[in-house]
Amino acid sequence: MNLYALKSDDGYLKIAENETWTLVDINKASVYPEAVLGKLKVRKEAFKSQVSNLRIVELTLVEKDYFA
Repeated sequence: MNLYALKSDDGYLKIAENETWTLVDINKASVYPEAVLGKLKVRKEAFKSQVSNLRIVELTLVEKDYFA
């Protein structure tokens, strides 16, 4: 499964419902499916003047039984 997030040089963005954001580690980042990638591109443009080197990254999630 691929998910998408906004990442800067200083961390990932966690975006609240009111469109405010904070920089966090990957485990707290806001992540989105490919279906809303267009909306994520709009957010990137809106926030890029406030965040250094803001970019969209693709995260690949793999599920497997760890104790199998």
